[in-house]
Amino acid sequence: MLFDCIVVGSHLRFDGVRQRPQHVLGRLARRVPVLVVEEPFLGLRDDDEIEQCGEISLLRPRRTDLAAAMCDPRSIAAVRAWVAGRKPLVWLYTPLGEPLAEAFSDAPLVYDRMDDLAAFALAPEGLARREASVLERAALVFAGGRSLFERVSRIGPKVRLFASGVEFEHFARAAFIAPHPLFTNLTLPVCGYTGVIDERIDFAALAALADRPVEIVLVGPVLKLENETLPRRPNVHFTGQVAYGQLPAFMAGFDVALLPFARNAATASISPTKTPEYLAAGLPVVSTPIADVVADFSEAVAFGDSPGAFAEACLASLAPDPPRRERGLILARTASWDAIVARMWNDIEGE
Repeated sequence: MLFDCIVVGSHLRFDGVRQRPQHVLGRLARRVPVLVVEEPFLGLRDDDEIEQCGEISLLRPRRTDLAAAMCDPRSIAAVRAWVAGRKPLVWLYTPLGEPLAEAFSDAPLVYDRMDDLAAFALAPEGLARREASVLERAALVFAGGRSLFERVSRIGPKVRLFASGVEFEHFARAAFIAPHPLFTNLTLPVCGYTGVIDERIDFAALAALADRPVEIVLVGPVLKLENETLPRRPNVHFTGQVAYGQLPAFMAGFDVALLPFARNAATASISPTKTPEYLAAGLPVVSTPIADVVADFSEAVAFGDSPGAFAEACLASLAPDPPRRERGLILARTASWDAIVARMWNDIEGE
């Protein structure tokens, strides 16, 4: 592919929870300039200024009316000014960014399919139809997990499996540093989760665990949920969003790490990035039977297929298991973000 900059359409806020886009795009930006176009914010005026976020250029449209579509003509004009004669590659994390591909019709398109967004709560109407168009248009489709790959592999060899990775050294620090001060007053064993707390979480499993003699620490923002949905117990603690740099200190306070995902449409294709992060931290991990976790990490992760079984698996995992811990460390070491993005780059250059 011939290009000398990358224009990205993303459904995630770049300064939000650090996920696949931040890891991938930050590394791509070391090779070529990258502009990320976010969904509009509600503002007092219409504004399409581009700001700098580390190595990434960031277009955060502000609109007085949030009915404005992502990548509307005003945003497209700002992107064209940024491109300024260069040859762009268009890179999408959401099908709603397809207007970028339409505006730069001569540019190659990469669709990094990190989630089945159409299956999420409050998904925009017509998202599945828009995704079908993006899948057909794309020169390459990168699937962020095994189930995501299997669901679109029928469209041919342009679909490539690139499961999410880990910054191993960052999370391995958890085994050697002091826990966050939050844990000072927690006297029971701690079962912890890091990540977004939304409709994908199995709150029945958490409630069953909360009935046991443990503390539960949920590290991350609560999104799209009514307050009464959340388990409110003296031994359940919500921290809100935590900076990526602080996550190892929170994991240092965990005795068991949780993947407490419900089995519903929103989780049918997930491949949780936090799995290799927990394993890099040297933690025992307990999950509900999410397909990608079972397929890729069963030698290092324990499972519970009902709320009671999940809670019991957490209690059993409090006992030291050095062989399982070592298997987890080996799996995490092989999932380097640097290596993953280097392979993505090679595939792009090979087209």
